[in-house]
Amino acid sequence: MALRRAQTPPTQAEEAACKQSQTVKREELFRITSEPMCEQKPGRHRALAMCLLSLGLVLTLMMTTVSIRVTYVTDSNGAKQLLLTSESDPTRLMSLSGIEAEEGDRVYYTAFGDSLATLNIERAFTVTIEADGQETPVKMVYGTVAEALEKAGITLGPDDYTVPALDSLVGIGSKVEVHRVRYEETVEYQTIPYETEYVYTSLYFRDTDRVTTVQAGADGQRAITTRHRWVDGELENSIVTDVTTTVEPKDALIKTYGAGAPVSPMTGPDGTTNPPSSYSQVLTGKATGYYSRTGRGASGLGLGYGTVAVDPDVIPYGTLLYITSTDGKFVYGYALATDTGIALQDGQILVDLFYETYAESVINGAINVNVYVVG
Repeated sequence: MALRRAQTPPTQAEEAACKQSQTVKREELFRITSEPMCEQKPGRHRALAMCLLSLGLVLTLMMTTVSIRVTYVTDSNGAKQLLLTSESDPTRLMSLSGIEAEEGDRVYYTAFGDSLATLNIERAFTVTIEADGQETPVKMVYGTVAEALEKAGITLGPDDYTVPALDSLVGIGSKVEVHRVRYEETVEYQTIPYETEYVYTSLYFRDTDRVTTVQAGADGQRAITTRHRWVDGELENSIVTDVTTTVEPKDALIKTYGAGAPVSPMTGPDGTTNPPSSYSQVLTGKATGYYSRTGRGASGLGLGYGTVAVDPDVIPYGTLLYITSTDGKFVYGYALATDTGIALQDGQILVDLFYETYAESVINGAINVNVYVVG
């Protein structure tokens, strides 16, 4: 129970009752004081004593009359009581009126001068709070959900929430639900399967089922981070917040037969690997294959797919060539003359084709080829 001094003014009916009470008091005082108090009658001493006694009663009545108030006692449920008393203590006034305050009620006492006062009891209502599997009732006269939680001693975590919201006003029969929220992050690792890339070449024209693994494939790995939202111990949702590749996959590289597919990756003047549309001459002879660990040919130019050894007196270094078998089944494609050899200089071999592995250099042996001199 809380005691407060309210500032609610009396009604017109209350003011009229107060004035009537004051009028009655004044008439009673006038009647008493108007009576002859010290008449000269037989028994002078007795008359004097009676006069003094009457005077004392008048003074007492006057003092009592001055302190008496009309006090209206009411509550928010509609109960009313009127008291004529000099009492100003709210607890005593409630006792005299029979209207008592209960737990959570608020009491407002206001005195209007010396003759009128009001005492109002605002009744508390119950607000039920559901939190952590329990119901907690609290008494409220007014306030918000946040104030109800504070009164119940219930605190919220940084992610917790209430229904209704914290700033909502509570009322009679209000029920507040407290929802506990927590977040959890998990990391799951997934395999990234490697892909297989096929390199087609006419090198295997004598064994079209031949397959060579140039590079073995290897799976990669990714880390997937998921954020889980739990409400009151139950999973509400899960959201992927991050995907990071921790290991890059390595694709498998497979070389296999492709009809007419050139061995060399070099392109011609038109930017493609297609046969040249123009050339200065065509040389026909034998071609063999070779492999070297050194990085440069006799010309000082680099070695690799698309370079060939020649007799520089027949084909100068740096000449762009296009090479294919005479039957068209094997295509080396575009190449640069960058190297030479003894067999080439004695005229036994027209060109020696460079391969990146020794096995490829001997796979087909000698081949009859046409060498187109492009530039």
